[in-house]
Amino acid sequence: MLVELTGVTGALLLQHAAVRRLLCRCSPQVRALEVPQQQQEANRYMLFVVPSAMVILSCAFLYHSLDSFHDRESRWSSIDGPTSAGEWAGMILASFMVYELLLYAAYGKGLAFWVHHLMALVICLNWLVLRTGTFWGCAVLLTEATTPCLVATRMMKETGWTQEPFYKFCVACFWLFWAAARICWLVVLLSLFYRDISHGLPEHVPLYFVAVNGLSVLGLLVLSCVWFVPITRIFYQVMTGKSRRQ
Repeated sequence: MLVELTGVTGALLLQHAAVRRLLCRCSPQVRALEVPQQQQEANRYMLFVVPSAMVILSCAFLYHSLDSFHDRESRWSSIDGPTSAGEWAGMILASFMVYELLLYAAYGKGLAFWVHHLMALVICLNWLVLRTGTFWGCAVLLTEATTPCLVATRMMKETGWTQEPFYKFCVACFWLFWAAARICWLVVLLSLFYRDISHGLPEHVPLYFVAVNGLSVLGLLVLSCVWFVPITRIFYQVMTGKSRRQ
């Protein structure tokens, strides 16, 4: 697994460098920016592609594992043989977290982002190493569906598209996606997680695996609720037109 993780992380760094180089060559505005801002612009384009790939792979795994939604044994089953689509989704997420943490270390980022990425990395590495509970990893990965929408609304705001009806539509979609995927969906997963624990888990599932993953998902839910406050404030301002007057 370490070889695959290193390879995917290296591929992401190379893609980032290529995107930055392309942006600097094609856009005079990006070329005029300082290096940290250029890195941020390249990272935004990566945030469109990589989370989408993770969500697609997770959906593919969950679609072929529909029994896991009502069968406790399937949710905690171990995987043998070739790497599954769900495990590749986790591999990409773990590599992407490492890639972004390297950017944070080089150019700085808030504490909440560090905590979010470290918890996501812990969740991934846990089930990738044990090849157990892939259902849970892919189910949590569905929350990344909000990321491209977040980046799109930020880019539209910075390029002056806030007067367009499409901007209001994107903000509304992002607010709904966040509430559905990052709050309601995680509450459903934690409820299912608690029910599994209360009925007892298979013997092959280590206790620390259950504890670390449960606490990490709970932490992600708390962060999602904290971030939902400013997201709701922005949503209200855009929907009522107050952001335009400001």
